Amino acid sequence: MRVLKSMGLAIGGLLTIAFLTMASPVQAQEPHYLQALSELRTARDYIQFDHREGFGPQRHEAVEEIDKAIAEIKHAAWDDGKQTKFAPPAQGVTDPWAPMHEAIKHLDSAMDHVKHGVDQPENAGLRDRAIQHAWAAHQIIEGVLQGH
Repeated sequence: MRVLKSMGLAIGGLLTIAFLTMASPVQAQEPHYLQALSELRTARDYIQFDHREGFGPQRHEAVEEIDKAIAEIKHAAWDDGKQTKFAPPAQGVTDPWAPMHEAIKHLDSAMDHVKHGVDQPENAGLRDRAIQHAWAAHQIIEGVLQGH
């Protein structure tokens, strides 16, 4: 009798654990957030690639905003660990501002992907916050480009 009772408790415990591990955090219903993560990481890589003097504070601020946008999106999207599409500018590129222009393109693309993603009620407005952070990074880089 004790053996049956112990087995019953063990099976019940295993079923409970199995049920709880199957429950997953809120995830995006569309791939837009995953693509936005890739674009944001690529933009961050381009910004970090530029080590020009005098750009340090703005670089740091832009990267912080991008990291905040990434954190917002990761709350709703499964991060599959894909590598970003970053590649350093090709040899012979004469425009030293090319990485910043590329970063702007990727930030714009990320914002577009996030805008098309579904903002589930459980995600508590992450889409808008992610867009705000990406836009802040965009504005910082745009300001640097206009000041050169």
